[in-house]
Amino acid sequence: MTVEGVAALGAFHNRIVEVARTFSDAEWIAPSACPGWRVRDVIAHIGAGARSVIDPLPVPEDRQPLPADREREHDVHVDIRRSWTIAEVMDEFEQFGAERLERLPGLQEEPLASTEIEIPGLGTYPMHAAANGLAFDCFCHLYHDIAAPAGPIQRELPAPTHEEMLPVVQWMMWGLPQMQGPELDDSLLAPITIRLTGPGESEWTVRRPDPAGGLVVESGGGAEVVVASTAVDFVSWGTGRSAWHTACEVEGDMAVAAAFLSTLDIV
Repeated sequence: MTVEGVAALGAFHNRIVEVARTFSDAEWIAPSACPGWRVRDVIAHIGAGARSVIDPLPVPEDRQPLPADREREHDVHVDIRRSWTIAEVMDEFEQFGAERLERLPGLQEEPLASTEIEIPGLGTYPMHAAANGLAFDCFCHLYHDIAAPAGPIQRELPAPTHEEMLPVVQWMMWGLPQMQGPELDDSLLAPITIRLTGPGESEWTVRRPDPAGGLVVESGGGAEVVVASTAVDFVSWGTGRSAWHTACEVEGDMAVAAAFLSTLDIV
């Protein structure tokens, strides 16, 4: 089980609430590092996600067709909230974020914990992993999209702990083989070990056991090509928010590493 994911989500949720209460009017409408979204839209997105599993708002029937890019699907729910006041955005985030936190521990217990659910566009996961995915979402948006240096908000945030970062990393590694399909599969020319340091320290090896099949991610090292990075930086370059070659050290065949890392784009 991943009960640590629930605790990590709670820590990141509370951190967002605390820092958001300090935003000025100008900071609320500043462009975030998410293309097309202001800071308020990022908060609205997280709040909408929390509400979607409790009391979702109806989606307009005349909405435009959804794009193939799952990330842009979230625009539909953000657009609904663009006319809301900041107070309404925060009320939704705080209320439904807290309610979601109350419900998540139940997904860490059997039989629900190991029951698999499909998340359209992202893959299939046991229900206990949902907490990790939500912790990833909150961490990534706060630390990489809202806060400087990539985001517009100049605040000194608490450094994430190992216990907070490991569930974030786990989600990314569980999702890596499922989120991109053949394009990423074909870019892996040989096994690669990703060695993460700092909070979230861990090693993961990406393989393709069957040349005609998909990727497998195993906990541990062992590959001849090793890519080393901090776990915090991995969240940025592993999601395409920053360039991998500025954050990673590569041992072994650089061409093998570059082919895979240049294609990797975890959602």
